[in-house]
Amino acid sequence: MEVIYSDQEIAELIQERKVLPNNWREQIYKEGTLDVNGDEGNVFRIIVRQQKLIPLDFSVILVVLIPLSDRVFRLRRYNGSTNPHTNRIERNEVYGFHIHFATERYQLRGEKEDAYAEETDRYGNLNEAIQCLIEDANFEEPSQT
Repeated sequence: MEVIYSDQEIAELIQERKVLPNNWREQIYKEGTLDVNGDEGNVFRIIVRQQKLIPLDFSVILVVLIPLSDRVFRLRRYNGSTNPHTNRIERNEVYGFHIHFATERYQLRGEKEDAYAEETDRYGNLNEAIQCLIEDANFEEPSQT
């Protein structure tokens, strides 16, 4: 079962409000996963992995669980600086820290949904990449009550 999300649907998923649990940082520190429910009923997962010997080789990934399936859809991926990436449609190389974005046009070409990436200077390590994801995808810290 292939699911293709439009750019509008992707934007709505990114903007859906997501409240983090109290212990969210401990669950994903250096490596782990964290499921978070969105206000519109979607379930999102943050996946963090970091190569132990090469700290700048990491990924912080935001996926949404596809309803009525066991599949996930990658919405964003914040990568470290160790591996360059090639955008096949644009035919350009992306070096250094970079963010992958899910796009409709890459899906329609049969590519991975998040095959498009842009270089960034918004983060320089794993913790900063996690913070960028939290800010970009409308996550909220838990209430301090």
